[in-house]
Amino acid sequence: MSAADDLEALHHSDQRTIRTVDSLTDDQWAEPSLLPGWTRAHVIAHLALNGEGFAGALEGLHDGEAVAIYPSQEARDAGIAELAEEDPSEIRDRFYASTEHFRRIAGSLTRDDWAGNVPRLPEGPAWPARRLVTSRRQELEIHHADLGVAYTPRDWPTEFTVTLIDRVTRAHAGAPDSPGFAVRAKDLNRTWNVGAASPVVSGAAGSLAWWLIGRGHGEGLSSPEGLPELGSWQREPEPKPQGR
Repeated sequence: MSAADDLEALHHSDQRTIRTVDSLTDDQWAEPSLLPGWTRAHVIAHLALNGEGFAGALEGLHDGEAVAIYPSQEARDAGIAELAEEDPSEIRDRFYASTEHFRRIAGSLTRDDWAGNVPRLPEGPAWPARRLVTSRRQELEIHHADLGVAYTPRDWPTEFTVTLIDRVTRAHAGAPDSPGFAVRAKDLNRTWNVGAASPVVSGAAGSLAWWLIGRGHGEGLSSPEGLPELGSWQREPEPKPQGR
């Protein structure tokens, strides 16, 4: 997709997530999310701080400064824990503000800006600026489902699900701790080899993507030889929940 298409797709992901956040009662904020050790407040706090960090990095790029997304991994984790303890209205406002800030900054960048890189941490790694748009959308879509309310991987847009499976199968195929296998999305009539043509794990595309990123226990999936034991799909440091 073009940069404009990526931004438009991100906007729709923003709006879907905002509607779900709007629907939460105060009691639901304190309830467990689908991520071990994290309440829904933790998930939304993470999205708020991730949006602030991404927007700040892009703003720095536009101003000719190298601004890291997070000052350190420890500061990132502590910030989530601290914000998650605030009143839901405070977390909600931070999430909304970060969403708007990112959208405004991204819309103001020049072609030269988008050709630059931003550091995740002061010591790296450096990410292409344009990647922040697709990474932000991935954060929103995956963590929207992590809230465990009404939005699930079955609700992900098809093109997002396919792109996610493309990325994760490449990562697993190159990971020394993942076995060789293949996945077949019955609803898309499409198969991905993950280092091998068999065994084949079959199911709906959303369920396959959810399992491939380490969520759930393979619900709705089948394989003649049982589901393979997956290794890590992240090939470089990226935001992840504590305890995972």
